[in-house]
Amino acid sequence: MGKKSAGQIDGPQAPPKADAPAAATEKKGKPTPKRPKQAKPRPPANPPMSYKEKRRQAKQSGTKLSKDQKRQAKADMRRERARIAEGQWKGDPLFDKYHLARDRGPERLLVRDIVDSRRTVAQYFFAITMVLLLATNVVPYAAGILMVAWVAMMVGLAVDSYFLCRKVKRLVNKRFPQTGRKFGGLYWYAVQRSIMFRSMRNPRIRMSYKATEEDLGRVVK
Repeated sequence: MGKKSAGQIDGPQAPPKADAPAAATEKKGKPTPKRPKQAKPRPPANPPMSYKEKRRQAKQSGTKLSKDQKRQAKADMRRERARIAEGQWKGDPLFDKYHLARDRGPERLLVRDIVDSRRTVAQYFFAITMVLLLATNVVPYAAGILMVAWVAMMVGLAVDSYFLCRKVKRLVNKRFPQTGRKFGGLYWYAVQRSIMFRSMRNPRIRMSYKATEEDLGRVVK
């Protein structure tokens, strides 16, 4: 038997395999990575307090608000202004930062509650003054009697205001011994509020005439 040539191979030759698609033959050696969770958008560091300020911030950032976004921003601002105005009108201490400068602070809240929880001569001052002025024109010959009534009312106003200021000083020193408020300003604030009709006082009254000293100046969250 002769030697086999180099090109000859022992045994039957296997037919060549047809090329298969790579996706069917190749397998991934690592698992499919999970899609990262989308982070929640954080509120802006300096949120806009008005619609104009929101538009200005949008212009600075280069983004343009759509009509729906502008309409929604206006509606949000209207609701926020209505909520703040309601808190101001009710005298809610939680809205203290939105009150006028004259009405801010726990001491002013306590003074308002002190005035609103008691009947004063001062709250009838304007009504009595109008009656006396009309009576002077209608009954001119009784001007002397009307003058005496006017003086009596002023004396009563002074005495009532004196006791009101004493109560303000006592309760403010009791609740806020380290207060930096000047009592002269608190006295004037109390007298000025007591002269107004109860229905016209702003911030709105929170206390009734039956309120106790423990209820005065209380912040209910």
